[in-house]
Amino acid sequence: MDSLKIERDGTGLRVRIEGAAREAQQFEQTVSACRRESLWSCPSGECARIDSCACERDGDAVVLRLAPRPGEKLSPAGVGECLRYVLGKPGGAKPA
Repeated sequence: MDSLKIERDGTGLRVRIEGAAREAQQFEQTVSACRRESLWSCPSGECARIDSCACERDGDAVVLRLAPRPGEKLSPAGVGECLRYVLGKPGGAKPA
């Protein structure tokens, strides 16, 4: 992964992944699949706390805006672990 930056954005998190614009659609599908599989897929289990995931392009980067489920709080470290796991899986989206 070229560069991963995770920061608080209100009650959610903003995740910026540099060098992934060409893979934006596949990346969003991969993250959504991880959320559907929840604790069975990712060792961090953080995806189970995500209520919504909006994916957008910003030049060369993909930006994810993650909102927590009601009553939950997202962990930047947990989300980072989850994304590294998803991106490292065979067939997972890889930043260009």
